[in-house]
Amino acid sequence: MKAKYIPVILWALCILLATNNFNFQSLLFAQEIGFHIRLFPDLSDLFITSDIHLDSKTYVFQKMGHALSFGILFLILAKTINSNAKAIILCSLFAFFTEFLQLFFERSGRLSDVLIDIGGIYLAYRLSARVIAEGGLSPAFWKTVQRIAGVFADEKQR
Repeated sequence: MKAKYIPVILWALCILLATNNFNFQSLLFAQEIGFHIRLFPDLSDLFITSDIHLDSKTYVFQKMGHALSFGILFLILAKTINSNAKAIILCSLFAFFTEFLQLFFERSGRLSDVLIDIGGIYLAYRLSARVIAEGGLSPAFWKTVQRIAGVFADEKQR
């Protein structure tokens, strides 16, 4: 195995640990790791949407974590294999795999989470394309700051 794949593998393992740990809040706040295995899960659980709670800060925080973690995975993988298209496909398949696997660990695997993960992948792709188009991270950052400042300057003139 080539050493260049180590960051991708380590990040993917972090995602697996976080998504399959029995209690995410215990992992996050008490650093407790625990797994509960269910050999015969109900695969129809993938289609549940009644547990979407956009009014819950914890729920929104977790979903932002989904998008961010898969966005980071995309960035690392795309840089490693030098192919955005392959990285998008592989990360999307991994997103589905993690949600499917959660059903076997007494977690709530949902297709809605796969869509959130893919959204994070897409945003990371768009962000990386923008940074490349702007000539790198530093020029992209400063051009964005200038655009934001321009919006505020236009607002003051009204």
